[in-house]
Amino acid sequence: MEGVIDLIQPYFEEYGYLIVFLMVMLENSAFVGAAVPGDVVLLLAGFYVERSALNLGPVCALAFVGALLGDTIGYSVGRFAGRRVVDRFGKRLFPPDRLERVDRYFQEYGMWAVAVGRITPVVRTINTFAAGMARMPFPRFLVSVAFAAGVWAVVMPTIGFFLSDSLEVVRRALGWAGVVVFLIFIAGLYWTYRRMVQRLAERTEIS
Repeated sequence: MEGVIDLIQPYFEEYGYLIVFLMVMLENSAFVGAAVPGDVVLLLAGFYVERSALNLGPVCALAFVGALLGDTIGYSVGRFAGRRVVDRFGKRLFPPDRLERVDRYFQEYGMWAVAVGRITPVVRTINTFAAGMARMPFPRFLVSVAFAAGVWAVVMPTIGFFLSDSLEVVRRALGWAGVVVFLIFIAGLYWTYRRMVQRLAERTEIS
């Protein structure tokens, strides 16, 4: 792993700020996060702050701006083209009844779902698209995603910075952090989904 770090270090030294901004922006807007999660990019950027001329402040600021812009693009694609994309390519994955559940889910738990999904690796790649497709009100989307992106853009590079002296610790921290956050997200998603189904059933019985 040390060899890999040394191999890519010149690119971060030369283009580090640009790499951070573009990769974080493209993570959700172009679904790049399915292959290279932004967490990895920010951890590496924080790591190279200790070993190069990169500064932690600009890294965090560019990560936040890139994340906010990328999330907005992903939301816009979902809002204005998501239904057509699903109708053409994803009917098996998103049949009408499932789309209706997605719509209701974001209507009731949109801000919570967007905020938690924003800090969850891989999930965030489709989370903003789904929020847009469900036509979640943009002001609510922007507030929740800005809060979560702000925390994420500061925490991840900072972790990389403080753990830069030990590559093995970075590897273990990233792995366990990803597992813990993912399990928390799945548990929360399951809980809110069950609660939503229960409320829909109660409304159906009343009507």
